[in-house]
Amino acid sequence: MKTGLFLLVLNLLTLASFAQSSSLKMVNRQPMEADHFWGVDPYDQFYFSKNNVFYKTENGKKFQFQDLQLGALEKVDLLNPLRLLLFYKEANTIVLLDNRLNEIDRVNFNFIADVKTVDFAGISKDNLLWIFNADLQQLELFNYQLLRTNNSSLPFSKEIINFKSNYNFAWLQHADGLLKYNINGSLVDTILLDNIFSFTVFKNQIIIQTDDYLEFFEESTTKTIRFKKPEISFDQFYFNGENLYIYSGKVLYTYKINTANN
Repeated sequence: MKTGLFLLVLNLLTLASFAQSSSLKMVNRQPMEADHFWGVDPYDQFYFSKNNVFYKTENGKKFQFQDLQLGALEKVDLLNPLRLLLFYKEANTIVLLDNRLNEIDRVNFNFIADVKTVDFAGISKDNLLWIFNADLQQLELFNYQLLRTNNSSLPFSKEIINFKSNYNFAWLQHADGLLKYNINGSLVDTILLDNIFSFTVFKNQIIIQTDDYLEFFEESTTKTIRFKKPEISFDQFYFNGENLYIYSGKVLYTYKINTANN
């Protein structure tokens, strides 16, 4: 009995210590006039859009990209700051930009041999892009130079409502949680959580926003840390390893993430 009681107390103390060392601390707030805040790259350069013009700020300079014929900017992928991805869903087109927002390449999926309707897109490794083929309801690794699909997943039976990716993996959100796929198109992990409002990914770490809290997932999704949400309303946030950026009401808030591993 004494041994069991000792272990119980030890476990409770460990959990208490873990909880105390896991927190969000606001370290900065700054005004930002934007319709959408897209994030911060590894060089601490900020990206946002205003009136459908895409901007990058760097050392007091501002670069911009705009193409009125493409319609609304749906998605920006900052994974590789030297090859930024802009996705215009209305035009079914991906545009790739360099670090000065000069156009490198573009793919209009309406005018390739294997015509396809794309719902989501992201950067992968080499000359590959992640795309979600709405016609076939499958995830694909698409070579944008050869204009062909290298790998694909099996078709999805559930509606996919959101998407994030890195070089090696893609996470797809459905009504009951997240599905994680590798570059071979194989399912490698699942997160069952039916109240996901939005989520963001850095490397293999995930932060999920629900109505009541933020859930932090390490590379192993069996280990999670739950944070109380800041008392501000927001739907745009970005995570880059140590900092969580939240855009709300023309103000960009920066929070330091403190976990048991930091």
